[in-house]
Amino acid sequence: LLDVGTAITVGRVVKVGDFIELKLTRPVCAEEASRVAISRKIAERWRLIGYGIIR
Repeated sequence: LLDVGTAITVGRVVKVGDFIELKLTRPVCAEEASRVAISRKIAERWRLIGYGIIR
C-alpha cells in the first residue's frame, strides 16, 4: 500500500538498485519531491514499513 499525499494505491517492486521502481495498479498524480509512505499488512493490521521521496 502506497500513500502519496492524499492518494492511496497498491504497487509491486519491479526493480531494485540505487532507486526502487514500482508498478502501480492505479496511477497517482504527484509532484516531484512528494513524500510516499509504504505500508504492509501484518497480522491483519497495516504497518508502516518505509517511506520515500519521489524523484
